[in-house]
This record gives sequence, structure tokens and C-alpha cells, in this order.
Amino acid sequence: MVIDLKFDKNKKEKKKINFKVVATGVVAITLIGIVGISIGRFSGKNPLNTGVVLDATATLERGFNNGFTFLQGNFKDLLNFKNNANKIENLQSKNEKLQAEIENLNKKIDEVESLDSLKKSLNFIDEKYQANSISASVVGKNDGNWYESFVVGAGSNSGVKKESIVMNGSGLVGVVYEVSKNYSKAISLLDTKSSVSFKLLKDSNFKGVITQNTNIENKDTYKNKGYLQGYMFDSSYKVLPGDVVLTSGLGLYPEGIPIGEIDKVIEDKNKSLKYVIVKPYADFKNVDDVTVVEPRNIG
Repeated sequence: MVIDLKFDKNKKEKKKINFKVVATGVVAITLIGIVGISIGRFSGKNPLNTGVVLDATATLERGFNNGFTFLQGNFKDLLNFKNNANKIENLQSKNEKLQAEIENLNKKIDEVESLDSLKKSLNFIDEKYQANSISASVVGKNDGNWYESFVVGAGSNSGVKKESIVMNGSGLVGVVYEVSKNYSKAISLLDTKSSVSFKLLKDSNFKGVITQNTNIENKDTYKNKGYLQGYMFDSSYKVLPGDVVLTSGLGLYPEGIPIGEIDKVIEDKNKSLKYVIVKPYADFKNVDDVTVVEPRNIG
């Protein structure tokens, strides 16, 4: 007995076609159902038991809404960040402009104060010396905290001469010892090579000399404070702390330039000397602008 195992190609093709049709129909029915459910929800009628589908749809809607809300919120945050960044940039720009204006104002204030100080310094000397005075800036100094020696940004081309007097609005600063065309070297009253004759304001007969070359005990302690040292010409002079010290007019310096105030009086009975410690008016840690006055011709 022989069995015929031949396949009918037409039947196989029909089966394939039927499967496609069925699949297409299922999809179409599903879509129609979803549309119907949507219409029913919006029309208030629900002819089908669509609770499960509605829950699924609602879940999808919530997902879409949450996603949209998330994107919308982040988009707003991005916009706010950009706006805040622009505001910060504008504020920084304004702040830089304000800082520049403040620096310019401070510079002008310093210039005005310096000018006033130099004008004040001219009040310390007689008018006959004022015509031969110039204003200049200090452009260099010695190592260390104190201005013992320094360089003035003016020289012989500006009329500066050796032994010219250097002062500022606070009082006497020092004297010029070397001059070039555009610069001058000076020493302050703190330098050991410097000396100046002084008198007391309360009594011009009480005179003495400011010099750092003294034999005062613990002299370095006073020097480290920036104080001046000296002695009275006569140990009988009644000198007290707080007495004002001025140039006496003896030697190079014109009379009446403020030097400082007596801080301490030290008597050396063995040598019949009365030493004085003077706190200077000039700030020897900060000498910026000075007035240079031509020396008196005492030769």
C-alpha cells in the first residue's frame, strides 16, 4: 500500500493568507475598541466592561503627563539657570566697573591728600625758601622696615642740590647727600650719619641735637621703634615728655620745622648729660611724597 504524501501548495498559500487576514482583523478590532472606549469616556457612556483597558490607558496618560511635567519643569529650570547666569555675568561686569571707579577715586583722593600735605610742608619754612622748593616722589629705599635712606625721583635737572632739606606734611624727614640728573639720594633722621639741631617749642632757649650716635642704654630698643635720640646742650634745661621739638635754625635746616615730641628723658649724672628720646612726627615706615628745599647758604 502506497501513501501519497504530496502537499497541496495552494492550501499552504491559503493558510498563509488567512493568517494575515486574521492578524489584520485583530489589530483593526483592537483599534476600534480603543476608539470606542475613548468616545465612551468622553460621552459619559461605557457600553463595554473596559475597566482594565481604562486603567491601562490612564497609566499611560499619567506616564505621558508625568514625563511632560518633568520635561517642562527641567526646561523651566534650564531657562532660569540661563537667566540667572546672565544676571550674574551682568552683576560681575558692573562690579568690575565699580571697582575701577573706586580705584580711580582713591587715587584722586591720595593725590589730593598728597598735594595738601606738600602744601602744609611749605608752612614750616620761611617764604624766602619756598621759591626754591620742589615736590617729588620717593622711588626707592633701603632694605628693612624703616626709611633710613631713600631715593627721590628728582635731581639736578629739577633744581635739587646736595644738602637740600627733605620734609613732608608731618615735618622734617632728612637731607639729600648725593645728586644725579634725575634722581637724588637722601638719608632720614634715623640714619646714624644724620644730625639736626633742635629747640623746644615751649622755650626756644632750650636747645639740643638729634643724633642716633648716643650712648643711651638700650638704644637699639628705641631705634627699633623708629624713635629718634639726642641730648640737650645743657643738662639743667627742664625737659618733659610731651614737649614739642622743632628745628632751631642752626646749621642747614631753617628754623621752625616740626621734628616730633619728647617721649622720654634720661639723665646721665656721671657725664652731666640729659638725653632725650623723641617720637618723630614723620612716619618713617611710609614716606611717599616729599618737598625738597634748597639748602641755606651759610658758607
